[in-house]
Amino acid sequence: MMIFNVFGRLLGVKRIGDEWRLFRVTLPERKYAPSYDIVLPADLREDEIAGYLGDIYHEAATPQRPEVFRVE
Repeated sequence: MMIFNVFGRLLGVKRIGDEWRLFRVTLPERKYAPSYDIVLPADLREDEIAGYLGDIYHEAATPQRPEVFRVE
């Protein structure tokens, strides 16, 4: 699972079959809960995921948390 810091919120993305699935993540406990509010396009490339999440969640950006980046 790829984990992204999306403007301070931790989200996981995992490929399951032909789909990308989104998860809410709690670290360091490594707890994952499915998130059904956003559907990632199946043809999205791995290197496009951070940008896509930034576009979707851009309203959550703040001066203290202005970016989306991969944690692991």
